[in-house]
Amino acid sequence: MNNQNERLKRPRLVSAVNMLLHILVCQCGGTEGITVAAAGSTTNVTVGQSVLFPVSPEGNQSVIIELTFKSIIVVSWFSKYKKHEFHSLYEHRIDIQEGGSIRMNNVQLSDSGLYHIKTHDMSVLKPTKYSGFHLQVFERVSKPNITAECRRNNISLSCSSIRGNEVTYSWETLPPDGNDSCLHLGQTMEIYPLPPSESTTYTCTAKNPVSRATSDPIDLGVCSIQQPRVQRSSIRRLPCCPAKQAELTSLKLGSESSFQGRQLQTREYRVPPM
Repeated sequence: MNNQNERLKRPRLVSAVNMLLHILVCQCGGTEGITVAAAGSTTNVTVGQSVLFPVSPEGNQSVIIELTFKSIIVVSWFSKYKKHEFHSLYEHRIDIQEGGSIRMNNVQLSDSGLYHIKTHDMSVLKPTKYSGFHLQVFERVSKPNITAECRRNNISLSCSSIRGNEVTYSWETLPPDGNDSCLHLGQTMEIYPLPPSESTTYTCTAKNPVSRATSDPIDLGVCSIQQPRVQRSSIRRLPCCPAKQAELTSLKLGSESSFQGRQLQTREYRVPPM
């Protein structure tokens, strides 16, 4: 009998939890999303979202609830009189939910830090409760761009995203023959030696704890087009040809040798007998 009652209680409990989550989502509304902060741990939030600091006073007791941040009292709420006081910096972004939970809207990077909630029971002699919440706000990363620097002996790739904080980067190598791709960590990447004409394709991914974005692929064959031609030396040595030891591309003034086209002609001078 006890086992049967236990089975009946579990579905009801799950249903009650689901209903509570549904109510929270409906109350919060909006498309920006909401995150429920967890006491005693770090909660990651995206810029523009809302954060709910849960407060659960026991029964219908008369309590005073304070939310503080960096020694600033963000809001004070008196449950008996349904009265609240907001700090001027937060009065347009704070809502008190039914039951005492505190909602902060449109969070920004400057909202990152440690928050404290103090719950003081006015009706009975109970110790004041303290809860700590560490909030970490992140900006979503934007689609990264790849910059390729075509050098003489190698190619340098760098990846950057104009938006987002605490961003980490990684590279994925996509071989042209369909082999397995390779993963490289870091914002920059050096490639030695230069790839062949059918060069490997590379993509860069930028991510942080709340978002990720991937660049367009880059084919390093672009370097074979953009790379400037290396100027040849003014003298090119020819193998195994005594008559043509060197081919000069310019005429050196004051020389006793003259060149016509690519043929070498030498003037001979005889010294008259004494």
